[in-house]
Amino acid sequence: MTPEAVATAWVEAAVAGDAAALRALFAPDCRVFVAGDMPFCGWMDVDAFFAQTAVLPLDGPIVFEVGEMVTQGPRVWFEAQSAARLVGGADYRNIYIFQLQVQGGLIVEYKEFGDTLHIWRTIDDPRVRGEPIARQPLVTHVTQRLVGNAIARGTVREA
Repeated sequence: MTPEAVATAWVEAAVAGDAAALRALFAPDCRVFVAGDMPFCGWMDVDAFFAQTAVLPLDGPIVFEVGEMVTQGPRVWFEAQSAARLVGGADYRNIYIFQLQVQGGLIVEYKEFGDTLHIWRTIDDPRVRGEPIARQPLVTHVTQRLVGNAIARGTVREA
């Protein structure tokens, strides 16, 4: 499958709640990153990722809309938004950017960026509102490093 086809299959399996089909899209050694400093965020393995998805207490179906999708080599980026009612009545409407790196038809690296303030405001759960984790770096391969004082004062490139 192409990276775009894998991303589409990921969305379809996630929305359908088909955990087996969803898990089958991930390489066993896939690295997962969920942006933020809530207890369920940061770098993790696939098992930890699937365990943290239980933080979303849906009270019925979720609507998941995918916007633009861009593929470059093995990577695919896409924007999305969701809407659902949560147990307890809260209205959950999040926005996301996803980046998947695909090799051999499997996701080998997964990055998810959502509105964590919205999560904090709508989900009353210790996995959301517990002690924050230390911020973890997103970039695993630095291609360029810039150092500067401000936009107006200029920038210095480092090798």
